[in-house]
Amino acid sequence: MNNHLKFFTPLRQHSRCLALSASLFLSSCTTSALKDEAAILAAIPAPKLERAAALENQGQAADAAALYLSLAAKTTPPAQTQLQLKAARAHLAAGQLEAAQQVLNHLPSSTLPAPQQALRQLTQAELALLNDRPHETIALLKRTAVKALSSQFQRQRLGVLAAAQRQAHLPLAAVRTLNVLEQTLEERDARLLTQVSLVATLNLLDSATLRTVQRKSSARLRGWVEIALLTQQAGADAASLQRDYRAWLQTHPRHGALPGLARAYTALWSGGYQAGEQVTVMLPRSGRFAEAAQAIKAGIVAAHVADAPEQRPVLSFIDGSQEDRLMAIHARALADGVDYVIGPLQKEAVAELTRGGRVPVPTLALNEATPLRRADNVFQFALSPEHEAAEVANHAYAQGWRRAVVLFPNDAWGERLAVAFQQRWLALGGALSGKASYPPDTPAAAPVQQLLRESHAEMMFLVATTETVRQLYPRVHAALPELAVMSTSHVYTGHFDSVRDGMLDGLYFVDIPWMLAEDDALELARQQLTRGADPLARLYAMGIDAYRLVVRLPILAMNPGGYYPGQTGGLAVDQVGRIQRQLVVGRLTSAGVVAQALGDLD
Repeated sequence: MNNHLKFFTPLRQHSRCLALSASLFLSSCTTSALKDEAAILAAIPAPKLERAAALENQGQAADAAALYLSLAAKTTPPAQTQLQLKAARAHLAAGQLEAAQQVLNHLPSSTLPAPQQALRQLTQAELALLNDRPHETIALLKRTAVKALSSQFQRQRLGVLAAAQRQAHLPLAAVRTLNVLEQTLEERDARLLTQVSLVATLNLLDSATLRTVQRKSSARLRGWVEIALLTQQAGADAASLQRDYRAWLQTHPRHGALPGLARAYTALWSGGYQAGEQVTVMLPRSGRFAEAAQAIKAGIVAAHVADAPEQRPVLSFIDGSQEDRLMAIHARALADGVDYVIGPLQKEAVAELTRGGRVPVPTLALNEATPLRRADNVFQFALSPEHEAAEVANHAYAQGWRRAVVLFPNDAWGERLAVAFQQRWLALGGALSGKASYPPDTPAAAPVQQLLRESHAEMMFLVATTETVRQLYPRVHAALPELAVMSTSHVYTGHFDSVRDGMLDGLYFVDIPWMLAEDDALELARQQLTRGADPLARLYAMGIDAYRLVVRLPILAMNPGGYYPGQTGGLAVDQVGRIQRQLVVGRLTSAGVVAQALGDLD
């Protein structure tokens, strides 16, 4: 296989750091971050430090954190501070965010030596991002004394900064950061991943915006924009992109874009497996999740069939209905030599899987454990309504709106989404001008007039379904037509009805890219896999992404700036193994649904 496709294929155990998951990237592979750490810790018993490092390597980061803290209690600064910082990062690697924050809270904020202060700020910034506060992350990283960090942590900082900028819907800022990061990398695969991520991030913008950026950019950034435009012009025509990219390289020999970039970019739309690899999929065939599991399975199978025969893995579907047997099923798959596992789907089973601390092969769970728990090689991928509500807040804030009102049904679902929006909105720095609830069975009785009369909002977060939105939105729009109204995907079935949906002209909603894509000629287009208003359509897309993502998880996890443009959103792996998604915005009009370009919601 060509070297320039290597990072799209399974990662082998040829290098210790390459084989470790993201948590070890945060700790043991980069924990020699401070140039003088060995000198600082010279008085600490070497066997104790080696034991802590071994625990981290074995996926027992929480135990390593406890050992670091016990050693810290027996010494004084600066060794004590260094051990506490190592403990905080080990807690972070274990997914114990509160514990990591508590350790940082006990450190002085202004009297630390510059290297320790810089590492403290980097760790605090990572925690802020994991707690969905990207603007705080950006501010912390911009205040960090970069030169006080080792080269490894400097790269880590750039990757985290790019991820935060993307999450804050600042794609151009993320591109500029990735451009700097790419020039610091030496390993070819890491450079290629960063270049692909950079072009994919640029493609969050439409061609008109890209051309504007092209005219105003430096030579190197202008080159990346030109490559992104080539990918947009080529669409699904890989041969055309290869031809145009080769021609571009001949006229830009000093740019730095790798020869394999175009091929690597088009490889995103295939599984990326090697022939003969084995994938076990654990999905329930009965019970309350069976119907959802069937839709996910259909997406996995469709993506598998779309691959070239020589790149198709061996798929094994195992019944995961009995939750008490899932761990045994997983263990049996590992014993049989499986290369990847997709599933389980049930939240309780995901929590059980993460209790083990570490699994030998990449496992993509199709839900998130509650409470959050990190396990090496276990990645958690969920499509949650609460995430959609938070994404409404992200998009609204990025648009420049600062005062919001919330209208939601007074049931458990409505309250969860209202709370999720409110928490993200306030964390971003927005103000909440008012809230009101309505009976879900009689939404026409909603106190819309009073809510709008008592507030001076720029936007409304409307929690509704395809049925209730038709009763509520026209009343809101008639009362205050200049008010921007945003909702979640629950207001859009995927099938536009001019009679039923025409009254929703002007309503914004967040959704997955697959639901808004217009090219129905693509092999895995929604129109090819579903018919009409399928309530489970988004789970087909989840299956497609699960199949394509699981093979790429290890290297995405090791590169914080890594980005995958999936069907369910822009995807990245955070430092505790969760798949972070960025949704797109659609706007309902009298003629149909229009996908809104980022930064073009006015």
